[in-house]
Amino acid sequence: MKASKEVLGIIELAILQEIKARDFYRSIASQLPDKGANLKLNIMSDTEEEHRKILCNWYKRLTGNEPVIPESRKKEAKKLIATPPKNATIKDVVKIICEAEQKAFQFYTEAGEKAGDPDSKNVFKKLAQMEKSHEDFFRGEYETLVEDTSIRFGDEEIPWMIEAMG
Repeated sequence: MKASKEVLGIIELAILQEIKARDFYRSIASQLPDKGANLKLNIMSDTEEEHRKILCNWYKRLTGNEPVIPESRKKEAKKLIATPPKNATIKDVVKIICEAEQKAFQFYTEAGEKAGDPDSKNVFKKLAQMEKSHEDFFRGEYETLVEDTSIRFGDEEIPWMIEAMG
């Protein structure tokens, strides 16, 4: 199967972004003391690695070669995703993740529109759907962190709140 240079260029950039996302999730996970958040981010890191493998295998199927990404593409990829400030909160990080996943969704959606062959359109569509599900997941996490700060309990649940014994 022969792919256009445009599609191959999109795949190259996508591979770089998936590597960047994988490494970002790993880096954030390693900094979090919360085991639940750590686990979620490590799972996302593994998922981004799976996306990278899908793209590399697809590239190899299209060209017969392993992808070799030119340095110019690597510089281009570094500009696409914001990095959190050094003193970022978990809310800041989750917000950046939501934005990054939204950009990934848009990237793959637009790539699918540009792709000329049905196979490429299908792969980009599937990747777009995966990225959208990541965005939805982290948007829910963000809303929980930001908006649902109330804690619910009844008076009877408070320890040591008993009537004085008479």
